[in-house]
Formats: sequence, structure tokens, C-alpha cells
Amino acid sequence: MTGNAFDHERDAELGALLRDHLDAPGHAAFVARVRAGVARETALSPFEVLGSWLRPGLAAAAIVAVAAGWWLTTGVAQEVAASTTPVEVFASGGGADYMLATSVEGR
Repeated sequence: MTGNAFDHERDAELGALLRDHLDAPGHAAFVARVRAGVARETALSPFEVLGSWLRPGLAAAAIVAVAAGWWLTTGVAQEVAASTTPVEVFASGGGADYMLATSVEGR
């Protein structure tokens, strides 16, 4: 290595050490395997990709539809008093909850 760490010239000693450690044996065989793998892979068309998504997409849509239907049908039902006048609501045993529900319902 050179004495100056900020020298702009190439370091022959460091370069030789790097080449010794980074040169892999059988480089040609590795390149041949990679090229064979790349040549064997064919790109799928967009319709083939969408076709492969069809069954999982339909299953997901069915699950969402069933969950939405269940949520809509088993929601909390609000019981509203038969009359909107405060006297009739409290007289029928409704109480403050019914009174609040009837007063907010019109908004």
C-alpha cells in the first residue's frame, strides 16, 4: 500500500490482493449456468398473468361479499319510539335513550 491514504493513483498491491480473493474458480461454468437459466425463462403475457390471478381473486371477492352481507344483516338495530313527543316516550317507559334517538334521527 502507499504511504498516503489520499493518493489518487492505483494501488498495485491492493489490486492484486483483491483480484486473488475475488476471482472465483469456474467463472466460465457460472456464466454458462446463468445464460442457460436466462434463455430458458420465457416472459408471460399479461393475459396469462391475469388468468393466474382469476381463482384467488374470485375467492377473495366471495369472502368480502359474504363478510359485507353478514355485517349488514347483523348490525345493531336501533329501536325508535313509536311517538316522537316527549310525554308519550317517557310515559311508555322509553326513557332518555329513546328520546335521544328520536331527537337525533331527524338530523
